Amino acid sequence: MLKSMLSTAANKADLFDGMRAASASALMLLVGCVLQAPDFSWAAIGAFWTSLATARDTPRSRLASMLSFSVLSTLAGGISTWAASLGTASGALAVLCFVTLAGLTRIWGSKPYQVAILAATACVVMVDHPLSANGGSSVYLFLYLVGCLFATALSMAVWRLRPAAPVRHATSLRQAAGDTLRQSLHTLREHASLSSDGVHFALRLGIATTTAYLLVHMLQLPYGYWATMAVLLILQPSMSSTWPRSIERAVGTAIGTLIAVVVSGLAQTPLAIALAVFPLIALTMALRPVGYSVFVAFLTPSFVLVTDFAMPAIDYSYVWARLENNLLGSAIAIAATLTLWPLTDKLRK
Repeated sequence: MLKSMLSTAANKADLFDGMRAASASALMLLVGCVLQAPDFSWAAIGAFWTSLATARDTPRSRLASMLSFSVLSTLAGGISTWAASLGTASGALAVLCFVTLAGLTRIWGSKPYQVAILAATACVVMVDHPLSANGGSSVYLFLYLVGCLFATALSMAVWRLRPAAPVRHATSLRQAAGDTLRQSLHTLREHASLSSDGVHFALRLGIATTTAYLLVHMLQLPYGYWATMAVLLILQPSMSSTWPRSIERAVGTAIGTLIAVVVSGLAQTPLAIALAVFPLIALTMALRPVGYSVFVAFLTPSFVLVTDFAMPAIDYSYVWARLENNLLGSAIAIAATLTLWPLTDKLRK
């Protein structure tokens, strides 16, 4: 059975994606080592998120998705950072607006939603780093954009798309065109219903994420943005999809926490952290098709190490804080699914 599971995982794994994301993120950390600039951890985060936002069908859509994410996430993060400097209420309003707008994009399918929800993720992380009088926030925001653009350039110049499948026979092409037309008509008929459900889902997502933001600030929880991120990434249109995703995230986070404890104990210098991040991010991206819990299991130590790169710590406070906040975010996502328009389950996944 174990052999079968490993074989299935190996067949689904995408080493190309893993190397693409890992090279962009790790190189940003290595530059930070050379320049002795810990804030380059933000460049590594930008590079990784940009790799996640990449569309894979054509070079043009790939470039469009990466550039769109770079611009949208930097703008959303910058505005959220400024809003948070005015107070918690202003920060909450920024979270509500950006997350709700991101949720609305699910009406148009998974590709725009992928870019928008990752941009909203940048928003909920950066809102906990309000603008400071000495301009420090603008520096990390600039480095974040540098990381996004570096990942885009590296992806387009080095990690190119695999060759497209051979052109099919003309009859197959005509049949495919007919199928596409029928699918388009079917999509138009469903659009009105999807729009209504899409608005409900977007509002649910915005309200739940904002609730998490306000709660972690009221309780003064350290690294509370991990709870808001958990809500943002777990909450789905229906309970039948939200519940298993929350379980998968909890299991993945618990396993990732153990990995982070071990790796953090071994990687105590910025250079060691940068080197350790490469295989972890490579596995995070490569194993993403295998399952969400596996993805989170390697994502957790990756981000713990990137955080340690900026603020080295001997204890494991980051690790345990991430676990606790993820569990809190899961609980909020489940509660929102049960109480806010609970019958919304027609959206495309």
